[in-house]
Amino acid sequence: KYGPNVLLQFEDFGNQNAFRLLERYRQRANCFNDDIQGTAAVVLAGLIASLPLTNKQNLDQHTYLFYGAGEAGLGIAELLASAIQQ
Repeated sequence: KYGPNVLLQFEDFGNQNAFRLLERYRQRANCFNDDIQGTAAVVLAGLIASLPLTNKQNLDQHTYLFYGAGEAGLGIAELLASAIQQ
């Protein structure tokens, strides 16, 4: 039923449901959660674009504060950690 030509977009499912659904279907279809992945991509792009404005030229040289544990905050933290590791 699901395959590479199908995109499942999840939005506003609540923290626990959103991560559970994304993990459940990501191996069967292209999945995207705007709250988790969309917001994280925009924030990471902004952080990378702002690096030339700072005296610290790498993401791992900065300190980050996340307030709350909602979908967007957790998505940002996960993507940022992945970017720093690369």
